[in-house]
Amino acid sequence: MIRLMIKKIPAIILILLFLQGCGYTPMYSKNQKVNFYIQSIEFNDNDKDLASFIKSNLNNYFTKNTGTNFTINTLIKYEKTAVSKTAEAVVEEYNLKTSVSFQVKSKNIDKMINVSETSNIKNFSDEFEEREYELMIKKSMARSITSRLLIQLASLNAN
Repeated sequence: MIRLMIKKIPAIILILLFLQGCGYTPMYSKNQKVNFYIQSIEFNDNDKDLASFIKSNLNNYFTKNTGTNFTINTLIKYEKTAVSKTAEAVVEEYNLKTSVSFQVKSKNIDKMINVSETSNIKNFSDEFEEREYELMIKKSMARSITSRLLIQLASLNAN
């Protein structure tokens, strides 16, 4: 048993050394400089939590630089609907749906970007736990929505 482990150690070390030097970097990593910034963002929404999470995720992009500046108006629609119920009409599962419309304006650009996210959650017996879990799902949705917006902004800026 020990001999097998000793024979595998050099192979593991070689694999780790190879992977360390491959030069992989994420395509949209935070280390890349962006050539745009967000001048202002306004929210016309029905969900303050999502608006707060999205704005928080965009904080790094409010710093002025020499690139294109964007003004964004945002409309958030959030719905929580029952998906399934028991025979006693007790909700077992909810569907959370978020639709966000970004009206992006710049010197030469006026574009509407629409992003949607959905998720299903089970009904909790404890309302506090359910609310906390729903907030966690909203935070995750906001991260995804923000990422998709930033990809679109980078694409608009490249054109």
